Amino acid sequence: MHNAIDQSYRGVKFAEWSLDSDSTIETPDKNKAPWGLENISPIFRSFENSAWREHIDTMWRFITTNYRVSANSSCGTHVHLSRAGGFTLDELKRVCQCIIHFELAFEGILPRDRLSNEYARSNWLDNPNFGHRNLSRKESIDVIQNASSMRELVLLMNPDHDKMFGWNFLYLLNSPHGTIEFRRGAASVSSSDVFMWIEIAMSFVEASIRGGRRENLAKVPATVGGLKWFIGAARLPDGIPGLYDSRYLKRLFSNIPDGAFRQPVPLGKLSPAKLAKLKNKKLEDKKKTVILSKMVQEPYWN
Repeated sequence: MHNAIDQSYRGVKFAEWSLDSDSTIETPDKNKAPWGLENISPIFRSFENSAWREHIDTMWRFITTNYRVSANSSCGTHVHLSRAGGFTLDELKRVCQCIIHFELAFEGILPRDRLSNEYARSNWLDNPNFGHRNLSRKESIDVIQNASSMRELVLLMNPDHDKMFGWNFLYLLNSPHGTIEFRRGAASVSSSDVFMWIEIAMSFVEASIRGGRRENLAKVPATVGGLKWFIGAARLPDGIPGLYDSRYLKRLFSNIPDGAFRQPVPLGKLSPAKLAKLKNKKLEDKKKTVILSKMVQEPYWN
């Protein structure tokens, strides 16, 4: 594992995990354990018989055997996704439109402490291009459809080059081979937790590309049941090692009624303490290059 705490990433071409500090994680005392840390994985490739899940399992076995792992509401799980051939503009439009449409369902499955989160704001309601202009979801989806370039589309979803939304597209600004970042996942304290958030992000993005046309979205309710049906309709390969595994979706959706949904709550004005913490995080991110350094390399696992 590479130590990236308070320093730039200088590891081998992302053939290793990186352990980094994170000022946003709340701990009883910043000067002693438990420490607020971020664990950044190598870049994995998902294909039939890929061993990426085994690699994650091994890392978690080591961590939980040798250390006590805990989490609170200030922690989260982020998932970066790219495609081997990159994203086309039309594919990315479908993903963005599905994010706007199914936000009610995602609000319904997330823990309450992940809602109205300043580090994972609504790409619709808290967005100056959409919600702040009083555009409906349908109108916002139409604006997305009319985007003429990848850059225009990315900055519609992440205005002012701000990544602090539920879905971050900024890594696609300069290349269609960059990543979509899902930032809404709750804290993970086991490999099963990690796999659950990877599964919903990976399945949703691929389902959006396969079936997320505007005319299709209008027919599917933005409920938890509608989201489940939408992912199922994509007929993703299931139970094949290295690919999708619907067991983790079932774990995520368990005990949530199919008719469930939640309206997002606008973030509103932050307290001075939260605002200072957010500004500090943005400055911290500018100094760190761990994720960016990994994104500009070819995938390691093949």
